[in-house]
Amino acid sequence: MAARVTSVFLYVKDVRRSLEFYNEVIGAEVLQLHAEREGAPLSLAIMRLGGFTIMLHPQEPHAEEFVDARLGVGIHLQMEVPDVDVFYQHCLDQGAYFAVSGEPTDQLWNWREFAIRDPDGYVWSVYQDKSGGQWTG
Repeated sequence: MAARVTSVFLYVKDVRRSLEFYNEVIGAEVLQLHAEREGAPLSLAIMRLGGFTIMLHPQEPHAEEFVDARLGVGIHLQMEVPDVDVFYQHCLDQGAYFAVSGEPTDQLWNWREFAIRDPDGYVWSVYQDKSGGQWTG
């Protein structure tokens, strides 16, 4: 059986704030926005990043599930870009928060990468593969 990961569903504290991060900093395209009723806060934002879907959902309705958990802990996402240094500068220009790492660094496995944290603590490694495709799927 062949499987393919197509999306991630992230619980966030503020859908609007996360939507702005993923759209303006990461460059994800907004596909759909949903609210329980007109004028209500967003209950779901669906975004596309390349061939991958990011779905943002408010944590609050599921508060009991998160009593002993912190958002963002235990998950580390990866995103490949054509030029990691250009993307890093874009993130700086957008005022992104680099709590995880500093400037892009060349790794032993021939990736050049840096890590960025979204508003809820989800970590993204942003990398440029310089291995000739050895480490990509």
